[in-house]
Amino acid sequence: MVRRIFVLKDLEGIHARNSAKVVMACRDSETSVTLEYRGETADGGNILEIMSLGARYGDEIIITAEGAREQEISEEIEKALNGTMI
Repeated sequence: MVRRIFVLKDLEGIHARNSAKVVMACRDSETSVTLEYRGETADGGNILEIMSLGARYGDEIIITAEGAREQEISEEIEKALNGTMI
């Protein structure tokens, strides 16, 4: 299990575009992913749950990934949420 804490650097915070990239990253793997913000959790495969976290620029997000590609997926998700994933 990988637990990764990072600061959200996307000026728009969590929004539809970066949430969709998180869902796509999770869909292509057998890794279970949850995101946490201020005690609320979201399934990495559910765009509505991710967006409902409501995190903004500068907020701290916790990613927990468990599975075969947990390290790689957690890094992809951080990049997606920060707008640096292509």
